[in-house]
Amino acid sequence: MLNNIHRNIMGTISFDAKFEGMRKPQDFIVYPMQAGDDATRIKVQSDTRYGIISLADGKVFMSPAVANGANAAHLAQGKHLAPISAEELLLLKSHIMASASGKAGTNGIVYCDNSKALEVFAEVGDAAAAAA
Repeated sequence: MLNNIHRNIMGTISFDAKFEGMRKPQDFIVYPMQAGDDATRIKVQSDTRYGIISLADGKVFMSPAVANGANAAHLAQGKHLAPISAEELLLLKSHIMASASGKAGTNGIVYCDNSKALEVFAEVGDAAAAAA
């Protein structure tokens, strides 16, 4: 399901995926994870879909395809899809963690903060304890 995992210009991770209900794979970008973000899930976006992937169990919640581009508002019509496998989840988490940096990507003027990506392997209980 997931392949071609690589670092993008934002300094985060991009990957190709074909989730349940999709005719062909699409290129998804992983949103940066910064202080205050929940490290147990990631936000992903392609040209036509927007979704959330749980890093605890691989569950995928995805918007329907939107011709002019999906965004967070389209999640209201989203649905749960088949989860990604444990092996793919481990691979994805390791790539995300490797991209962690306070200055992950730049266009030469503005930097992208992806420092919270260091915590993708933290247990759910550890994340809750750290927040308290």
